[in-house]
Amino acid sequence: MTLRRVKFRSTLPLLLLAAAVPGHSITIQYAGGFGTGSDNFTGVANLSGCSGALMADGTHVITAAHCVANVAVGGGGQTVLTSNGIDHLLFFTHSFPGGVSDSVTGVHFNPLTALWFPTDPANSGLMYDIAILDLGAPAPADATRYNLDLSGNAVTNHSPVVMAGWGLGGFPGGSVQNTGGERRAGTNTVAGTFSTASDGALTTTLLDNPIGLLWTTTGDTSTSSNTTGLTNAGDSGGPLTFNDNLIGITSFGNLPRGGPNPSDFIVRIGGAPYESGFANLADPGNADFLNSELAPEPGTWMLAAGGTLLVWLRRRASSR
Repeated sequence: MTLRRVKFRSTLPLLLLAAAVPGHSITIQYAGGFGTGSDNFTGVANLSGCSGALMADGTHVITAAHCVANVAVGGGGQTVLTSNGIDHLLFFTHSFPGGVSDSVTGVHFNPLTALWFPTDPANSGLMYDIAILDLGAPAPADATRYNLDLSGNAVTNHSPVVMAGWGLGGFPGGSVQNTGGERRAGTNTVAGTFSTASDGALTTTLLDNPIGLLWTTTGDTSTSSNTTGLTNAGDSGGPLTFNDNLIGITSFGNLPRGGPNPSDFIVRIGGAPYESGFANLADPGNADFLNSELAPEPGTWMLAAGGTLLVWLRRRASSR
């Protein structure tokens, strides 16, 4: 899978409109080229063309729905998602520098996930673009676990954030075919949220309020390392973090594929040539799904309560 590149058929570019905020340039914190044996971002799973983020329980990975779904439109115009057959992913940690495979035993889609333009599915992204993957075995102990931050404070405060993934780094990033970049990351600042998307005559409201990152320092387009704080092909499903907690998942974006010619840019926000969009985990539609999927099953609570009661009874009996 590659990062979704939105196409258009008309002569008008696809426009993604965000709140009017000052330009936010990238501060490079992590240069590209994380070796597979590096201890950096070891919880960023490699989905062989997409990325994912290991969750705190060590047995689930969150990724973009479009990375693991076949997408169709039902007779009533509704979006229909089915698993694309993903059956494994890879973790690369200090203990497993060459990578270790973990099986994927289940795929769960947010029931709100929907195409931007059901009448033009080839030219649109997905709202509520997240999926939870069940792992067949716990991830390696030294793989970074990510806790969720569903407060939305990082978005409200335009906070500094870090994105990571297995996508192509730099500008223009090389070929988008057969993406298999090294694990990399970069810093940026939250610009705001996307509210609408337009594709020629089609316009839709993005109900999930995806998080937007921008790059407006156009003087450095010839320096390949200066776009590592934005997403590129292969980063889809990778984490967006604030204070090391997960606030978003890479969903869509645009980097030029062949040079700084403005005609190469098919997505624009406020004149900024590069931008990235992330599924906003704090949006109620995503937060409710995550809470429902990751909450312990009722039976788990009963077992825990039963175990606590048993321990208490034993201690009480021994004290007599």
